[in-house]
Amino acid sequence: MSKKVNIKNEEWDFSVLENAPRFLIHRALQWELDREIGSGHEPFLKTSECRRALSNPDALKGTATGIVELGKSNTKTRPFEEAISFGIDWSQPRDELVRQFNNWLDAQESNGRLQAKPALGNPREAITMLCKISILRLKKAGLSQRIAAETFPRNQNYLKSLAKINWTTAAREVGKACKKRENRLKKIVQATGRKDWKRELY
Repeated sequence: MSKKVNIKNEEWDFSVLENAPRFLIHRALQWELDREIGSGHEPFLKTSECRRALSNPDALKGTATGIVELGKSNTKTRPFEEAISFGIDWSQPRDELVRQFNNWLDAQESNGRLQAKPALGNPREAITMLCKISILRLKKAGLSQRIAAETFPRNQNYLKSLAKINWTTAAREVGKACKKRENRLKKIVQATGRKDWKRELY
């Protein structure tokens, strides 16, 4: 007999992100890892940011997905977005400006501000980690693979993709990812001089 649980689709079914833009997949993973370690925010799939990006992939270009020219960014600051002014000597050649900016980015990575490139990996790896978060949440709700299939008959395709992942080790791997993320958040807080990432960065 299936155990009745109260877990909403947006908490665990990330199938809508399968073909989403790369930046949105990584953004979702970062958001959901932060929820696992206590951000207290709603599921990423419920955010206006996610809905807007899924309905129009170009909607978020020029915001926190890369470099923003001051005065052209969204009025609402996104998590971890920071306005920084640069003094640029336009007499320098392009290669030199690029080199110096790369050096600056390297410095931000070393002090914890910049997300190291291998930390999230490619979109496929990010989707796999989201699937492991799905498994963790289903198990927390008391659902095994069989009971989940009985409880959510409309989510069979996504549940089949979860069946390819080891349910026994998923929680441990999510735990490792959360610990890594938590350590990075501590570095960000230290680098920015803020006291509490849950309150200050979101």
